[in-house]
Amino acid sequence: MQTSIAIDKTTRDRAAKRAQAEHLPLAVVVRIFLNEYADGTLSIGARTASTVTAESIPVDKTTQRKMDKVVARWRASMGK
Repeated sequence: MQTSIAIDKTTRDRAAKRAQAEHLPLAVVVRIFLNEYADGTLSIGARTASTVTAESIPVDKTTQRKMDKVVARWRASMGK
């Protein structure tokens, strides 16, 4: 069975260039990707950095009030 997959040209060209540099046909790269995804050894989703750095940036009172209003509206929309 053959399946066609639509991939934008830019992504396909970038992947093909890397596959060629690693002496792999693009079809093999796609097959490996799909097999690992099907087996559950590859996950797709958002990942966060293991470390988070917070920084305090001083702002004037007018800007702070505007930011506080935005945060209050966001929290209200989230049911918080």
